Amino acid sequence: MPPNYPSILPIQGMIKEMPYISEHLSSLRREITSLRNSNALVSKNGIHSEHDQTALELRANRLREIKEELSQMLNQPDDPKVWWERFRKTNVA
Repeated sequence: MPPNYPSILPIQGMIKEMPYISEHLSSLRREITSLRNSNALVSKNGIHSEHDQTALELRANRLREIKEELSQMLNQPDDPKVWWERFRKTNVA
């Protein structure tokens, strides 16, 4: 890379890390779809046992968590590795 383009370095770093972010976004999209489908199924059945109500609340909480995570992604650090490593550390069981 020519030394005359130091402003390109951060962009190249982000591009290199984009597959991880894209993969994570796809995973969140699938999870959102699954949660919404489950909520729709419970609503459609009209039967709300205590178990159904608890599961509905857990899914609603997870949807809120995803929304918060996505909003935090908009404010990610300049270095995508920092964001990715922070994500991996908080979600490892």
